[in-house]
Amino acid sequence: MRFRVQSMVAIFIAMSFLSTLALAQQSTPPAKSGASPSQPSASQDQPSSSLEQENVPPVMSGPYPVMSKAAEARARQIFEMFNNVQSSAFWATLSPGLKKRATSEVKYSEANKKMRERMGAETKVLAENIVPYVMAPDTVYSRLSQFSNVRVPVITTITINQRGEVDMFTVGPEPQISEGRYAGYTDEAKLRLPFEGEWLVYQGGRTPFDNAYAGSDELRFAMDFVYTKNGRLFSGYGGAGSKNSDYYCFGQPVLAPADGTVIKAEAGYDDNDPGKNTQDSPDGNVVIISHGNGEFSMINHLKQNSLKVKLDDKVKAGDVLGECGNSGASPAPHLHYEFRRSPGVLLPAQFNDYYADGKLIANGEVKKGQLVKNAPTPATAGTAATTTAKPASK
Repeated sequence: MRFRVQSMVAIFIAMSFLSTLALAQQSTPPAKSGASPSQPSASQDQPSSSLEQENVPPVMSGPYPVMSKAAEARARQIFEMFNNVQSSAFWATLSPGLKKRATSEVKYSEANKKMRERMGAETKVLAENIVPYVMAPDTVYSRLSQFSNVRVPVITTITINQRGEVDMFTVGPEPQISEGRYAGYTDEAKLRLPFEGEWLVYQGGRTPFDNAYAGSDELRFAMDFVYTKNGRLFSGYGGAGSKNSDYYCFGQPVLAPADGTVIKAEAGYDDNDPGKNTQDSPDGNVVIISHGNGEFSMINHLKQNSLKVKLDDKVKAGDVLGECGNSGASPAPHLHYEFRRSPGVLLPAQFNDYYADGKLIANGEVKKGQLVKNAPTPATAGTAATTTAKPASK
């Protein structure tokens, strides 16, 4: 299954968003059955307005470190420039590559004014989150809000580099989706998070704002996890031209989320270089576990030849299955997890006894932007003082 990065389109076109708003105000159709969302900020039927720069050298340092409070505050400041139609101030925040794509300040200002007149003012902030960009040392800030002239919530996504410049800016209506057949399902398997230590939820949750998979019937409850250090996913510049070993999650142990029997184990696919496509099986190296009661766990994109289990092995929750990798349809190392009824029929995964942003959760579902880790088991309760420390800084 494909890792849902913050996807991009070519250039900012205000009138496309105006058309989108007109559609959104007339009706809010559910996402097409089987549609696979390529971006979290717009459905396949509803184009979004977007600014994205051409490939340029990444910004390696500056006053707005990746995932820092300063970066989050900067993104909010830039949003307010857009919201208050401060076109000149907003233009000044664009990175050089983005200004080139937008062609001119005059054209941008005219388009921005028309868009904001049609949208009206922001009336309520519904949610926010930040994650690091998977292909460059940037921060991705997402905001879900209501605007006075738009009947559906609007997603604004701002990607900024460490100089505080905008590398990407998108605005679009949140896709309206159905809950799905298994929305009210309660897991029978006692699931634990499938990793050691604290990881970031890169995609997870039930709405398109929190989870780019949410609009797909086949992938509705899928989730992606990444491992960070000081808010970053990798050492160096990341993305195309970097190495898998630069990514902190590459080679990390991947654990069985619950007891069961291994019914599929593939280990021979190569790990892709970051940012490169492959013709291999989309799952790459994969382990599927039957938990009984018609419930299954699938973890894919594992590291080549790292599997510690084979077909028909019995496993216990917490057993090492293999290592995090970058095989199959994966642009960068990450951990992809699906809790299933059968292939193509996903279930909501309710994890037990874990911490989300430092708060103990007895049973719950993870959401994008959370830092999560397993709570100590009874066997490790004596070390709780160290294993329940505050989560790493975003």
